[in-house]
Amino acid sequence: MILRALVLFLLATPALAADWVRTVAATPRGYVMGNPAAKVKLVEYASYTCPHCRVFQQEGVASLKAKYVSTGKVSFEFRSFVRNGPDYAASLLAACDGVARFYPVTEMLFAAQPEWIKGFETIDEATAAKLQAVPQDKQVAALAKAGGLTAFMAGKGLPLARAERCLADKAAADRLTATLKAAVETDKVNGTPGFLINGALQTMDSIGSSQIITTWADLEPRIVKALR
Repeated sequence: MILRALVLFLLATPALAADWVRTVAATPRGYVMGNPAAKVKLVEYASYTCPHCRVFQQEGVASLKAKYVSTGKVSFEFRSFVRNGPDYAASLLAACDGVARFYPVTEMLFAAQPEWIKGFETIDEATAAKLQAVPQDKQVAALAKAGGLTAFMAGKGLPLARAERCLADKAAADRLTATLKAAVETDKVNGTPGFLINGALQTMDSIGSSQIITTWADLEPRIVKALR
């Protein structure tokens, strides 16, 4: 009787919903969160040094995850759009702790952007000249150290030795370069943040407009429309 009751209970109990916000995987160009079979596939091209990307992170990502990703209807892929040396360094370090930590570290980097970016803004001419003399394959690591980013990340729990290995990862740096090339040449992204919905770049409504959508207020209605 006990076994029969247990079987009946299990049959009557709905399956637990997948925790799509915690479902994260690496892709050839970035990291995707959510249901692989989601009806809407949202891609963000973003720069860690871009203030508009930080605003989107603050205003849109929490709602995006709670209202759309968690339901399994939307997947969200983050792709780094590297604009400069600090972007290369931040992108390499964001991925340094592995797939499961990528989004938490990314959120932390955007939240603290005004803090860690100051180190790069205050590099003096003498230090900049020394960085130019560093071999090209070591410049990103040297820049991250000079700008204080490796020290900043160490304070957030990323050991210096691991950070240095990630900054020296040529294959990872090459993937960032390839992602930038694809963003510009294939996806026609001309600024950050830039968004694709099911492969289509999201631009303003005027005919022939090349001005990309950059805010959550403009993006959310496009997501809602794609879900219909």
